[in-house]
Amino acid sequence: MTFRPFGFSFEVHTALDPVESRQRVRECKHPLLHPDNGPRGFVLGRFICLWSSLFDSGGPMLIGWLRNDERGCRIVGRAGTDLNGTLYLAIVGAMIPAIVLMAFHYGDTSWTFHGLMALCFLALVFMLALASRDRKSALPLVRFLETATGGRSSHEFGWHQ
Repeated sequence: MTFRPFGFSFEVHTALDPVESRQRVRECKHPLLHPDNGPRGFVLGRFICLWSSLFDSGGPMLIGWLRNDERGCRIVGRAGTDLNGTLYLAIVGAMIPAIVLMAFHYGDTSWTFHGLMALCFLALVFMLALASRDRKSALPLVRFLETATGGRSSHEFGWHQ
């Protein structure tokens, strides 16, 4: 299995124009505060952001763009587990080496500090690996886009109609 903590890329082809596709997604999704699990989120212009649960902030998420196509429109983007949380983890992970280098520069050679930084880095890699493993949990959101727009999708898990 490939390491993809930022989810998988997807593409939904539909015969509808972008305006009609956007309208159908808005009509079919749950309202933001609806208590049942299911697609909810927002559509701003050509940007789509969907997630599955009101209460599970680490659950499946989809981020996409509507693009014009000669035969209608395409919705392209990424879907995975907790994409915004994974992005925050990556930012923190990028800061760990900078913190260690600054500590060396200012003369802090404490093994406790560097051991703690190494432990934080290993925990970060473990959490990114979990996000990569669970990326398939966002597949229902891609299928929701297919159903709402009457389209056909392609992604790393194959074609779906």
